[in-house]
Amino acid sequence: MSAFEFSNNNCNDCNDNVDNVDNRKIKEECIIALKVYDSCRQQDCLTANEIGPARAANNVTIGSEQIQEGEIIDPPSNAAAVTIDNLCIKKVIIVAKTPNPFKNGFWDVDLKYVFQYSLTFREADGTTINSPVCANSIFNRKVTLFGSVGSDLIISTDLFKSTTSDSTTLRAEPFILVEAKAVALAAELKLQRRFGNTQDLPPEPNRVNVTIGLFSIVKLYRLVNLNVQSKGFCIPRECEDVSPLNPCDFFDSLDFPMDVFAPPQKPEFLAGISGNIPSSRPQNPGESDCGCGQ
Repeated sequence: MSAFEFSNNNCNDCNDNVDNVDNRKIKEECIIALKVYDSCRQQDCLTANEIGPARAANNVTIGSEQIQEGEIIDPPSNAAAVTIDNLCIKKVIIVAKTPNPFKNGFWDVDLKYVFQYSLTFREADGTTINSPVCANSIFNRKVTLFGSVGSDLIISTDLFKSTTSDSTTLRAEPFILVEAKAVALAAELKLQRRFGNTQDLPPEPNRVNVTIGLFSIVKLYRLVNLNVQSKGFCIPRECEDVSPLNPCDFFDSLDFPMDVFAPPQKPEFLAGISGNIPSSRPQNPGESDCGCGQ
């Protein structure tokens, strides 16, 4: 064997030794964690049947008509088309969290999703009518998840300093976490018939119906102590240089975008492994964003 040759006959033994070293590094440690007890995901195509017609997000004047916040939007009489833009979920309200009366350890969670978006009205030739109108819609949903049972506890820590006391009450019920992503699918004018003295008049728009796709995940979790296996602290590596479709049918055919709720890690991201994540359309100059996407 020359000075530049080497034998790999013992490579398997070398690998075994490395594995043994790695195994010796594994140790059990106790950590404080937010443990998920139960979760579910939802993919809802929301139409006017679930969320009703579009309502004004603030006081607005359309033509000569004053529309108050919360009222149904009455489109301009000369509107021939409408588009929905800049959709966002303004907030998710946890309305109630109560023990399920029939299943011990399960909890009923009532949620209210508030969507906000802008509506742009156009005449038959495509001319924009007035400025975009800021609108909103509300969707109510109830889910039942397992959260286990417990009792009120007093906990004290100096991690979060308080002006009154370091102690607080940890309630018996589990905590709630809601993650959500909305997609604007369609908007349409609804027409009403008009009657004159001698003949029927052309129909006139009297409301706007929107279709919204909603992806969401709901979790129940608790603050617990967990015994886990650990290899110690992680040390980061050096940085590297770097035709018209039915809207509900289209939405229901989409894969649930898990990357929205669990963004891909570096190997998957560089490899192009990603879920179907709806992208936000760039905002045009002068277009109202209704306070979304700030």
